[in-house]
Amino acid sequence: MNEIDRWLERAARREDRAVSLYASLLTGRIVGYFGYRMRYALLLDGARYAIHVAEFLIILTSLGGLAAFTVMMLRVSSLIVSGAWWGLLEVMRERLRALAQSGDTDGIEREIGRWLVLSAVAGTVVIIGGGVALALLFPPEADALGSLYAFLILIELALRMPVRVLHSGMFATRRVYRPLWSMFAPTAVSLVVIGIGVFFFPAGAIVIAIIASNAVSIWITVHYTVRAYRLTGLWPKFAGRSIRDLLPSIPPRLGIEATLSGLGLRLDAVAVLLIAGIYSTNTRAFDLTAGFAGWRDVDVFQFFYLVLPLFRGSYEATAVFYFDFVRLRRIPAFRQFRLSFFHQLLWMTPVITLFFWSLAIPLVLWVLPDIPFSFLLALLPLFVLRSLIGAYQIRLFAEGQFRTLNVSFLFSAVLFALVWIDVNPASDLVQITAAMIVLLVVHINVQHLRDRSTSLPTLLSLGDWIRALAVEPLPVRVGRISIPEWIDSRQKSDAISVMRETFDSAGHLAFRSSSTLVFYQRITSDDADSQPHLTLQSATGGAANRAEILSTATGTGRAALDRAIEKDWLQPVDDLSEGPDILVAEFRAAFADGTVVDLQTRAGQRAARRLAHNLLVGLLPSAMKSLGQGAVVTQVADRWMTPVFYEGNLRAILVLPAEFDTDGLRRWRRTVNTWNACASSRDVSHVHSR
Repeated sequence: MNEIDRWLERAARREDRAVSLYASLLTGRIVGYFGYRMRYALLLDGARYAIHVAEFLIILTSLGGLAAFTVMMLRVSSLIVSGAWWGLLEVMRERLRALAQSGDTDGIEREIGRWLVLSAVAGTVVIIGGGVALALLFPPEADALGSLYAFLILIELALRMPVRVLHSGMFATRRVYRPLWSMFAPTAVSLVVIGIGVFFFPAGAIVIAIIASNAVSIWITVHYTVRAYRLTGLWPKFAGRSIRDLLPSIPPRLGIEATLSGLGLRLDAVAVLLIAGIYSTNTRAFDLTAGFAGWRDVDVFQFFYLVLPLFRGSYEATAVFYFDFVRLRRIPAFRQFRLSFFHQLLWMTPVITLFFWSLAIPLVLWVLPDIPFSFLLALLPLFVLRSLIGAYQIRLFAEGQFRTLNVSFLFSAVLFALVWIDVNPASDLVQITAAMIVLLVVHINVQHLRDRSTSLPTLLSLGDWIRALAVEPLPVRVGRISIPEWIDSRQKSDAISVMRETFDSAGHLAFRSSSTLVFYQRITSDDADSQPHLTLQSATGGAANRAEILSTATGTGRAALDRAIEKDWLQPVDDLSEGPDILVAEFRAAFADGTVVDLQTRAGQRAARRLAHNLLVGLLPSAMKSLGQGAVVTQVADRWMTPVFYEGNLRAILVLPAEFDTDGLRRWRRTVNTWNACASSRDVSHVHSR
């Protein structure tokens, strides 16, 4: 047994134990999925928070205020820089997703290689620029350990830049699985080193801890990421005749927007940095303790730096589901799942927030006893509001809505500027809370308007394509093109991708059969002479060379539909309003032992729960694959199923029983094809009864 076989066996066992997102969406047990994904993340965040507090207190007591202040600034600054870098890498991740969809392995390897070169350049700039800044900040007589620890923070930031590129190169399209122990190993190393070293040499212990924990963390990430590269047959390529060829091509506007979006997600760190810059000066600063006399002895700067991981964690917990947002966003027919997933996550967010807020209770009881518990209680609304706002912002980032996200950051800056203008600090806490409520309301309304969009996907089922064409009020050009069965899957995927890009917001396409595409394009003055079928022929290397297109554009979509029927491209259309209920009824009549997974009812969820796990996890991916291949019946885990698309959404999944006769499958395929062609209910029943 070789390494690949062993890995496949482990992957199969892991899949059996794992809680699948797609299975959870089908069964309605999404809360269980949230718990599965968060169960270890919350423990890790709690341990890292303990290390964060211990690190600061040891530096403050052992090395003095200047070293503690410098480390604070570096920690917060590195958080900001890493956020901006994560945002910029979304350009790479999105590009890799497109290359993976088209099967361009060589393009993926070159793209990852270019970004690794860029990360090396950026890391070098961080080390040199940060080193110069440290030399200016630390006086010559400063403690050498403080300077060393500060420089190690820069090294950590610089090394993690290429590591994040390497990880993102795989994470863009799939998760990098690691064993459970690897998640806790770096944190455990830090806790052990600091726990033992604090009794002997505290200052040296934190230096050793940062070296050891980062070495372990980077080694684990690189080791398991490289293993994933090897198993998938990918490896970064560094090829180019010039420096420009070695670096990635980043559109300036997109790069700036993505970077600012990643930076904006770390606004909490920016706020701490701004407070640090004006702390103990005469400059007007937000004073959250001025409302009550009992709060005036609180060291706000120290307190907020210590609880910063909790304040961030209360909303960054949503980032755990970044990959899920991306997967759901890239499948337009999963719109109802995307909305349901997000709405249920919003209900879970306050619960997660309460966990992080509760971690600050030991801090105010034992570590900083001068801080009244009433002050911590007054901050709970800020924690909850920030976490809810963060959920909206993470979703915008994952869905590529950088411009909207950056506008929201600008709007929040305006709101906080209005609070700053008011010179009375006694109302700062109330006004900041009110500003965050306003920001949350704005996010809710903006997202609601986006979610109400009912535009159809570019690739439709045949029935949806016919219905969309029939109501099209503008002049359209209609055509069809044959795609041979013998072309490989990459060529076929390229062809569909090209057609999607061609018709994006300008028309729609659908499979009339597994080897024939039909399309229509709205006619404007800019593309009156375009020939989209020629583009498709080029994408398939001339394999898709049998194409027909109506010679002239028709006045409306209905007229074009009539002409397509006259030319025998489509069957006669009798009823455009017939929904999926008739097809479901025919399925029940044909297969009494079959399973109807209605995606809009609780009965459908209960039916899904009765299916085998290996079948359940494959239903949704197979449904979307069948849409992209023009198959009305497809096989999943030794069972056959039919996805039912209506009005651009996946409405139901019809799972055939384990045993049936071949003639029954053939009759069922004809029934589905007839319904997809928008025949009347009488025609559907007649086809099935033959």
